[in-house]
Amino acid sequence: MSLGLNLADYANAAANGNGQGAVFGGSNMEELNQLNKALEAGSISGRETTDLSTASGAPLKVESLDKTLKHLTFKENDIALWKTVPKKSAYNTVEEYNQLASYGTNRGGFYNEGELPNEEDSLYVRRAQLVKFMGVVKSVTHPMTLVNNMVGNIVEREIKNGTMWILRKLNQSLYFGDEALTPQEFNGFYAQHQRNDNWLNLDSYMDSEVVVDLRGQALNEDAIETASNGIVENFGLGNQLFAPPKVMSDFVKGFYGNKFIQPNSDMTAAGIMGQRVQSFDSQFGRIGLNWDIFAKKLPTISSTTGASSPNAPNAVVSNTIAGVATDASSRWNASDAGNYIYAVTAINRNGESAAVQIGGAAVAAVAGGAVELDFTDGGGAEVATSYRVYRSQAGAPSFAASKLYPLYDISVAEKTAGYDGGAAGIVRDRNRWMPNTDQAVLFQMDNEVVEFAQLAPLMKMDLAVLSPAYRFMILMYGTPFLYAPKKMVRFINIGAL
Repeated sequence: MSLGLNLADYANAAANGNGQGAVFGGSNMEELNQLNKALEAGSISGRETTDLSTASGAPLKVESLDKTLKHLTFKENDIALWKTVPKKSAYNTVEEYNQLASYGTNRGGFYNEGELPNEEDSLYVRRAQLVKFMGVVKSVTHPMTLVNNMVGNIVEREIKNGTMWILRKLNQSLYFGDEALTPQEFNGFYAQHQRNDNWLNLDSYMDSEVVVDLRGQALNEDAIETASNGIVENFGLGNQLFAPPKVMSDFVKGFYGNKFIQPNSDMTAAGIMGQRVQSFDSQFGRIGLNWDIFAKKLPTISSTTGASSPNAPNAVVSNTIAGVATDASSRWNASDAGNYIYAVTAINRNGESAAVQIGGAAVAAVAGGAVELDFTDGGGAEVATSYRVYRSQAGAPSFAASKLYPLYDISVAEKTAGYDGGAAGIVRDRNRWMPNTDQAVLFQMDNEVVEFAQLAPLMKMDLAVLSPAYRFMILMYGTPFLYAPKKMVRFINIGAL
């Protein structure tokens, strides 16, 4: 007597006379293939299955999204100089300060018994910087505040994003801001260092003890020691150096070949190699070494790089380019000589125009000479306030195939008067600034030398609701001060290892 059926009973349905055809373990492959058509998850997301009837089980999937927002841009700890500069409150849109420039001329001092000593007058100077206004508008639609999202309160997120936008611009402008180039900007430390009455002209500034020109070499101990001495000779003491990450990285690499590795140390036993240099001991004291991503050089452009803003000025009009055989202030030497391509852009507060090649061909630069650029403003409703000069590396094949490196910016007024030895309307390049190089700065970092005056703290101000969206501004009012320009040293033309 049978207790039931087993799989063997289904091996040949025809033989059993049940008329159902082959099933499990049977010989009918068509029906077996039908059973194998199981639901598949697939490799597409749920939103990609809309209106599809062939997506198997994919429409049933719940999307898996990481709940942490991944930052592809800078963070707060990347902002170095702004966090270090001393701050104070401002109470006017014109912030003034007094300088004690001299106790009197360093002469005489000795006199005969009973004689009246010579009189020496102290020298006081009143100076001022204008408070400038920074801001950005952010907006969040009302529906966006109602839907589920991965960042929590979306308005608070955008307030933070706007704050970071302001801090980036603020930190960059502490180095490179210049109201002579863009009147709405405050004067950063480089501008205040260069544009003051300590220097008769650009020659005297470049040749001073507070400018260290690396001429394409990497930052090294010798340069920092020289800079430290330059500040000491002006009655200061350098204690904080700020440089782009690449500059600091190359500085550290300079020690690799001379590094002594102690074989039995804890770090060696743990397999930890490399070196982090956090400070430098000069003859006059310890100097903190700080890297700042916002101190790095501007990016290269090409012939196809368009205007950075629809409200940027019109591109300049190229006239001529010419080599000058002899220039007493030339920085061109034999190793720099060669054929170069030059381009110029026009700049205003909104952005930068497309680049225009000057002269239409490469120009030969010779040792002891110079190059002169002649171009005309492009006009238009968006007026240019300055120009940026670009140059290729030596031997560049053509404008279309060249990387163009920013050299320096000049104001419209400087161009009109003739720049750096050029006749009226002519820009002369004496190779003071080299392509593909960086800058760095050494400060006596205290409020006797540098400070930032804030008319108001970093703040949020709501705008009127004119549509179903929340709009607000993030604002900052203030200006930096470099009270003692000779207690700061600027490193220029820093190259790579």
